[in-house]
Amino acid sequence: MGTGELHDGVVAFRPLSPGRESIMLGAMQVGEISPSADPRSRLPVCFRIYLPGASSNAWRPARDSADAQRQATRNINDWLNAAGLRPI
Repeated sequence: MGTGELHDGVVAFRPLSPGRESIMLGAMQVGEISPSADPRSRLPVCFRIYLPGASSNAWRPARDSADAQRQATRNINDWLNAAGLRPI
């Protein structure tokens, strides 16, 4: 993880359909994990996060769903720290 405090338990993943998951920050959907849309892609999974000032709608590659979850959690944790939010 990046520098700053860890915000354990605030990011969750919920199934949407086979192979797809929503990335949840508390009760809000802030992203999605999905199989890669490009069959030529070296990495079979991708994810995107929708957070103000932290991301675009670009899909980011991942090795598998667990890797996408790790990357998404790290990015959201970094965003929370940059926003000055501290766990209670």
